[in-house]
Amino acid sequence: MTVPVRLSVVVPLHGGEEHAEECLESLRDQTLDDLEVILVGRPQGLRPPDHRFTLLTLGDGGDDPGTARNAGATFATGRYLAFADPGSVVPADAYRALVGALDHTGSDLACGRIRTWTPHAWDRTPVPAQKARLRTHITRHQKLLDEPRAGGTVFRREFWNRHGFAFTAGLGEDFPVTIPAHVLSTSADVLGDVVCLTRGSRTSADPLRRLEAMLEVSDLLARRAPQLRTAYDLRLAEGPDLAVVLEAVRDRVPDRLAEVLGRLGRLDPGAVERLPVLRRLQIHFAAHGMTGELAELRTFAASEIRHRGVLRRGLRPRRWYLDYPFRRDPRLPRSLFDATRDLRLVACVDDVRHADGRLALTGHAYIAHLDSGRSRIELWLQRGEERITLPVQRTRRPDVTADSRQSVACHDDSGFETVIALDALPAGRWALHARVQVRGVIRAGRVIGAPGERVFDAGNVRVSLTRDRGLTLGPRAGGGPQPDPVGPQPDPVGPQPDPGGLVSTVGRTESGGTISAVRWTESGELVLEGTGRCPADRIVLECGAERHSWPVRRDEATWTAVIGRTAEGLPLRSGTWRVLALSPAGGDERVRVSPALVADPPRPRVTGFHETAVRTSRDGELSLAVRPALGPHERGPYATRRRRAAAPRRTALRNAAVFDSYGGGQYSCNPRAVSEELARRHPDMEIVWVTRDGQFTVPPGVRLVLFGSREHEEALRTSRFVVANRRTQPGWYRKPRGQTVVQTWHGTPLKRLGLDLDDMPYAQRVPRDELARQVATWDLLLSPSPFATSALRGAFGYEGEVLESGYPRNDVLFDPARGRAVRRRLGLPDGRRVILYAPTWRDDDTTGRLALDPVRAAGALGDDDVLLVRTHYLVARDMRIPDGDRIHDVSTFPDMADLLAAADVLVTDYSSAMFDFACTGRPMVFFAHDLERYRDEVRGFYFDFEAEAPGPVLRTGDDVLDVLRHGDLGQFAARYERFARRYCPWDDGHASARVVARLRP
Repeated sequence: MTVPVRLSVVVPLHGGEEHAEECLESLRDQTLDDLEVILVGRPQGLRPPDHRFTLLTLGDGGDDPGTARNAGATFATGRYLAFADPGSVVPADAYRALVGALDHTGSDLACGRIRTWTPHAWDRTPVPAQKARLRTHITRHQKLLDEPRAGGTVFRREFWNRHGFAFTAGLGEDFPVTIPAHVLSTSADVLGDVVCLTRGSRTSADPLRRLEAMLEVSDLLARRAPQLRTAYDLRLAEGPDLAVVLEAVRDRVPDRLAEVLGRLGRLDPGAVERLPVLRRLQIHFAAHGMTGELAELRTFAASEIRHRGVLRRGLRPRRWYLDYPFRRDPRLPRSLFDATRDLRLVACVDDVRHADGRLALTGHAYIAHLDSGRSRIELWLQRGEERITLPVQRTRRPDVTADSRQSVACHDDSGFETVIALDALPAGRWALHARVQVRGVIRAGRVIGAPGERVFDAGNVRVSLTRDRGLTLGPRAGGGPQPDPVGPQPDPVGPQPDPGGLVSTVGRTESGGTISAVRWTESGELVLEGTGRCPADRIVLECGAERHSWPVRRDEATWTAVIGRTAEGLPLRSGTWRVLALSPAGGDERVRVSPALVADPPRPRVTGFHETAVRTSRDGELSLAVRPALGPHERGPYATRRRRAAAPRRTALRNAAVFDSYGGGQYSCNPRAVSEELARRHPDMEIVWVTRDGQFTVPPGVRLVLFGSREHEEALRTSRFVVANRRTQPGWYRKPRGQTVVQTWHGTPLKRLGLDLDDMPYAQRVPRDELARQVATWDLLLSPSPFATSALRGAFGYEGEVLESGYPRNDVLFDPARGRAVRRRLGLPDGRRVILYAPTWRDDDTTGRLALDPVRAAGALGDDDVLLVRTHYLVARDMRIPDGDRIHDVSTFPDMADLLAAADVLVTDYSSAMFDFACTGRPMVFFAHDLERYRDEVRGFYFDFEAEAPGPVLRTGDDVLDVLRHGDLGQFAARYERFARRYCPWDDGHASARVVARLRP
């Protein structure tokens, strides 16, 4: 008779998992010997580490983790059952501890802590274990609701079979199993040790399917654990899945969606009452089939919600209501608009400094939706039930109003300053709290911290200022700078941020050098001065996929790096930049600052168009936060409302023209061509260009203004001409009498636009009233063809003048010298065939993933070919493409038109670049791997793309490479000629001149 193993571990595989071997190695090394591992699905190319591993190959459904797990559970023979993700790592003692707990207690399942995996997870000091909770239950330990992953759980097999648990096929989620298992269990063991290291990356499930599964769990809780339902339904109602589903509701609701929406009416009333008014209204409309009202509410949320405030109504008691649409609709209960939950406390410590034995704090506190002018602010330190009241000095903070993202309430008077005498502070762990009272409303709670985290010692006190926990004060620790917790801490169950770096800070800081001083030069360069040994050759700043570096200068005891403009001659763009040390071997290490600098960092500095702030992490890692240098009276909806109210009715216009390309993002496209032609023909005309982030240069004599600044406002109010290629004028813009606004647009439309997107659920739409406001300012719309004229008029509802001039940006395509100059600038040798790969972006996939692997493509092409890769400008900053002799990333090259001028072949999908490139007569290849989905679901087309495309329309990358290597693109000559004749009949190299002649400056 065969004795069953103690534990069966099921690992779903579909082939090609990047980290599966690490997972299997961790399972092989388990100290629990009596186990079997079942690899289920399509484990292609994986070799089982030893005899305990069994391959179970599936045909249909082999790619689905839920189906694979269910098959593995049926096949398993163990007394206990566990599931491991192929991207996870299981510590060696984890299963022994979990199975041992179940043997000891007789519980139905056991779980432990899940920790986020990092490359150094094994090399650092182990994380201290938390207190275990044996023979507990989810109703007594509700933190189990927070992490429903199966990866850190072992189930008693008899319990699993008795309840018939199964993972939902096609969902890829664990909670439909783990939460019911906890609810139906007699007891569960919760260990304090880390039992799973996870990378936290799974394919996102369909939001509607997730919502269906969550509603089923909610129904189970209502029957078996009603005390948990309020907390669970609140998570469901606040979650992103419901938001996505509600956003997709249109007039015609499919039966399945209608059934799910109807079930929203059964959500726990206590949970619904805790929601903001907007979400309560959305749920009510969806549950009652009020799709028209839901659509109106969607438009309101996209454009007007920030401009609506609260109203006080009633006699006894007088209550606050939000002034939202349908407030007077008799069909709706008044309670839907009750603003109690929206009147929340906003309290933040912005800075803390140590001097003369005291801590000086600055911050702000207010109640959302209510003016702060007559508010009362109280501050205190709290430890358990003990309080220490702090003095409060009120300060003016117009920046708080500017950053509040609304235009109704003024929070200029919400600032505070206070001091804490450290020598009089009793020992213990203290947290900062605030209480705000205004117009009869009182809110109190913990004060959060500003972005960035600072941990430093002030005498015998450890000072910790973090985003989530705010300011905490505790005893000075003898080890690393990990902040002390305040009050009793719950046992973590979900994935925990990796704290290993807090333990070994000193050693790693010495290896990478420590920054002891940060200062700015008069020219705006940032100087980092370090002490100790710095092995790095260069200091690197990294934001997303973008990296820039500067050299390190060393002497015997110190090192210095001067951070100025990038290699392209531009300032750093807005964003948070990690500061790294690049060693000669090519590895990166985070750069850290000295404890003294953490305690007293430099103030933010405005240089040019940017404001730069120094930020640190808990263990002193340095980052730079960069944003446009707009003052508090220039940014935010409240400033917009002030500008509208103060705008003069009449203004004398100057002989000036304002140009805006892609919302201030580039010096390019049609506006650039018109600008340069205007400057040639009328040198007395002042040329002003708008920049949103200072990320381009302009010719001598052209003035740059920052988008949204007072200079921008003055230029728009006083210039005779405004030329733009998108709907990007600020909300406060009011067109003065006599001004001419030219809308050039930025491409012939294959993809549907504007008003034609109403039935495309993924497309990003501009609210109709906002679109109408923008279009009403246009005096002249440029068009490259009669086809484009018809499409643009319909898409924008535009009835004004159209100039079929051809596209000014295409003038360069008729100048051979321009293409040769671009090739020289890119360092491309003469005689090589230049292939430009320029796909469009996809509204349903903002990652910008490339369908054609550029590295593989460059390697497969001929030796005389060079591949230029131009990702769409909306995602270009988030992608990194390696440069080499045969491949160049030109995603941030200033102007697409120049790249088209330099290219011999264009490879694209649905980009409007095809219409421009048709002017050249050079071949095009179309990689339309997702044609049906993009055409029918994502954007929609204005014509039959497959029938009219002036080149081969291909579905696979191999086909694209084959055509580029061996294809006869000349066979499309007749179709190419028809395409050019229809879509770019007026492009001849003189479109810019025709536009300037029409303007009559």
